[in-house]
Amino acid sequence: MLRASPSLLLLTGLVGLLVLGACSRPVAPVPPRVLGAHADADSPRVVGAALLRDGDSREELLRRHPRVEPDAALTSTLAAILADSGQRLRWSAAPAEDLACDNGDVRFRIQVRVPPACRERVCPVLAFYTTGCPRPDYHWRPEFFLRAGFIYAEPAVRGTKCSEDWARADNGPLRVAAATDLEAASRCLRQRFTRDGVVPRLGILGWSYGGNQTLVGMTRFAGSYDAGFAFAAKTDLASFLSQTTPELRGARATEYGDPERDAELLRAISPVTWVDRVEAPIALMLGARDPKVSLSDADVFVRKLRARGQDATLMIIPEHAHLTERPEEIAFEHAHLLQFFTTRFGVPLRVDTQP
Repeated sequence: MLRASPSLLLLTGLVGLLVLGACSRPVAPVPPRVLGAHADADSPRVVGAALLRDGDSREELLRRHPRVEPDAALTSTLAAILADSGQRLRWSAAPAEDLACDNGDVRFRIQVRVPPACRERVCPVLAFYTTGCPRPDYHWRPEFFLRAGFIYAEPAVRGTKCSEDWARADNGPLRVAAATDLEAASRCLRQRFTRDGVVPRLGILGWSYGGNQTLVGMTRFAGSYDAGFAFAAKTDLASFLSQTTPELRGARATEYGDPERDAELLRAISPVTWVDRVEAPIALMLGARDPKVSLSDADVFVRKLRARGQDATLMIIPEHAHLTERPEEIAFEHAHLLQFFTTRFGVPLRVDTQP
């Protein structure tokens, strides 16, 4: 029978202690990943310094449009719904309706989710615009709005990534005609959810691309929506392209147009061009670390609206970048959204947390 030498036993014991010691050290918890979070949420492409025109001061704009804290209890409730991750709270996982919407010879669909209390009565409707193709699965964003008593709609208008051709259907000069889908979507939603002659209030919201859609819906197609909240949105595309880097300017040429060759196109598709048409409340929220937006342009846009007596607000968040995917950022933004739409629509702010 083989016997281990004393030196070998000692070495084995030391190794075991080292292993046990390593295993017993506290390990920093991995931050929970938010469902649908962007893989590049911390990339330099979306985190940096927001654009400013010559002569504008970042500090002055932050003072003029400061961060305001939303209701603490509401923020806590939304954080709890987000943390639940659909384990108990799953209204958004119920079967969704696909509403067909015609705009001339173009047909697109609108995915609609209705909370239980709104199946037999008129409720306000929120249209969420994004580049993504609507999916019927659980998601925390519709969960928030459904539980606050809103019907939640996702129009798959031209420009959404439901197919390669559809995603390119609003590039460059096509965008002028494609944007009319915003107006068509509002007609379809009002018609679908009108009951006994009572027409629902209709809001519009979105981030980045969806934020631009929001501002176009509120300006060029004023009257189509009763209130709009835009995040990380560009208000003046020609001005934005003149301020941004050559790399981003080139990357956006196909989507928006070339600032030298397509000046008239950029004017036609910029929300600021149509600012005098606005007739309903607008809110903008931008991040001061978002290199894809211009704080200066947003300031000009809001000042133009206020000069006409319009209900217009701009909030610049010092720590936010282009993509806000951390739980605390999500709860902060959506608390402001719910406060904005319930206040402007004159409905009570109650968030149902029952399974």
